Amino acid sequence: MVSKVVDASHAPRGNLRAREIAAIAIFSGLTVVPAVIVSVVPLAAALGFMTPVPIALLAARTRPRAVFAAIVTTVAVTFVVAGLGPAFAVLVSAVMGGLIGEVHRRGGRGGAMVVMSVIAAPLLAGVSVALMWVLVPLRKLALEVLDNVLTGIAKTARAIHLDAVARAMDAISRNVVENWWLWMWIPGTVGTLVTLLIAAWLLGKVLDRLDEVPLEDTLEAAGVADGDREVAPLPLRMAGVGYTYPGSSRQVLHSIDLSLISGEFVAIVGANGSGKSTLSKLLSGVDPTVGIVDRPGAPGLGRRGGTALVLQRPEAQMLGARVADDLVWGLPVGTEVDVEGLLAEVGLAGLGDRETTDLSGGQQQRLAVAAALARDPQLLIADEVTSMVDPAGRAELIRILADLPRRRAIAVVLITHRDSEARAADRVIHLEAGRIVEHHPEWMRPEAISPTLPQRHDEHGQALLVVRDLAHTYLPGSPWEVTALKSVNFQVNAGDGVLIVGGNGSGKSTLAWILAGLVKPTGGSVLLGGEPTSDRVGDVGLGFQHARLQLQKTTVADEIMAVGGIEVGTAEVGHVLDLVALPREIAARRVDALSGGQMRRVVLASLIASQPDLLVLDEPLAGLDPQAREEVLAVLASLRENGATIIIISHDLESLDRVCNRRIELVDGVLEGGL
Repeated sequence: MVSKVVDASHAPRGNLRAREIAAIAIFSGLTVVPAVIVSVVPLAAALGFMTPVPIALLAARTRPRAVFAAIVTTVAVTFVVAGLGPAFAVLVSAVMGGLIGEVHRRGGRGGAMVVMSVIAAPLLAGVSVALMWVLVPLRKLALEVLDNVLTGIAKTARAIHLDAVARAMDAISRNVVENWWLWMWIPGTVGTLVTLLIAAWLLGKVLDRLDEVPLEDTLEAAGVADGDREVAPLPLRMAGVGYTYPGSSRQVLHSIDLSLISGEFVAIVGANGSGKSTLSKLLSGVDPTVGIVDRPGAPGLGRRGGTALVLQRPEAQMLGARVADDLVWGLPVGTEVDVEGLLAEVGLAGLGDRETTDLSGGQQQRLAVAAALARDPQLLIADEVTSMVDPAGRAELIRILADLPRRRAIAVVLITHRDSEARAADRVIHLEAGRIVEHHPEWMRPEAISPTLPQRHDEHGQALLVVRDLAHTYLPGSPWEVTALKSVNFQVNAGDGVLIVGGNGSGKSTLAWILAGLVKPTGGSVLLGGEPTSDRVGDVGLGFQHARLQLQKTTVADEIMAVGGIEVGTAEVGHVLDLVALPREIAARRVDALSGGQMRRVVLASLIASQPDLLVLDEPLAGLDPQAREEVLAVLASLRENGATIIIISHDLESLDRVCNRRIELVDGVLEGGL
């Protein structure tokens, strides 16, 4: 069967898709929150100008059916939360947002938006008048309240001998009662017009920032392309396949020839940016821009008996509150699933009633595999599923994946950078610059065992960071109370390199946020130079686990200057890029165009530019290919040599002795080793 190219710009038809439903939920929530705040806090009335923006953004980037569903959802939720008055106000705001977004989606800018606003403002204000005309008791109550206010002002004016003011208030009061519809319609028209114009301006600013974010998800397009075909993803053959993302001129994959059959375990390896994830999308059902993909039937992404995709971040795939609920989420009604059997198969026996948020990272990833298996897939694709998992969990995951082809007679494709994982596969597909090349095992290098590092600090050094009796509990006193840290004590001297290790769920990331001052601990103290880190936010540079979440600006240069401060200019940007081994010309690149390794180094460059007293890096090597890993390690080692103090939280122990002179371990929130 020859794949057909799907026109990504073609508007979807039929029922709302999962992505649209998720967008409706998000943007409805963003609309309800300011509306409720305005109804409760009168001084926050300025937020009313922002209320139409979420629905406008949705309308600008999706079809009217989704916008209508969002408006209905928003009004219903507001009515339940805040009552009839705020619900009506939200209805008007949501309709304004829908109009603004629709005009923008059809290419209307500037003059067209002003014309729409001038026409729509009196009509929307007229709706309020019509509603008050019908709701007579509500109108009488509102007029009575207004009359009492004006009469009260008149009486006060007379009491202080301001008779002219009193007569004016009496006249206004009579006029308001007699001509209430004019007093409502004219100010309402002006207010609505101003709101429309401000919301349209805000929408333009938001869309400028999102200009290059794809409107269509390529994987979603794959599901839509299935049509009514029978699901049968294997055996699969690709011949001369190439791929170029919509809106781009750069071809990501070139001349790909490969085949997949049931019962084999295949590893795909290659450097960051080599096209591995793009190839996984084509295996999942995305149509190539060049070449042929031959299957017996539809790829059936997410459908029973089709293709299942497990991603790097398991929390992004969890939807159910309980493990058992998440396992069957999205399956057709009436589908029979052996929940306990599947959980036992992936090493989660007996955890069906556990909250998904209580699972460790390794357990969450195994749950994602179980949820994929609940659909009885013929093809399972695992994209960097071990990058955020501790060594024990990593080995267990690979064992589970490697055993599936034999036990279930399915094909499993694993995308990885790790030599030990690739060696577990039946065969290896090596990508280089978007092409399949002969696999070079030496490119990956077997993982080395990191030498044992001392646990205690140099007692003669100068203490920079002192942690005493640190404890932290999330949601204390509630039924959802979780203790993340308890009785943690350690000291970091100036110039130290400290490696903090521990299993998933041991409290490492919580500790990182507390060290940076972004979370105030519920017990104990964390002192930087003798002051609490919560009082010195910014003096500790924190690198997140997921680098993309930390990059907020459009270009690399903008990001570095924003984090480094206003005194950082072009020369300083070039200097810090040199320090992290990135070419200076990358300063003009958009952050969305960077590879994973480049993103991590841009974050590091930004932190260096801010000149922190201490660097705390949470999983700085996760998801990096061997070359990028070496580059990041070299940068960190160079920083240490030049006197920087660094704390690294990592599951990857290999070669970190080049950066760290100490190692301490967290076990269930308790530090082993320390002072």
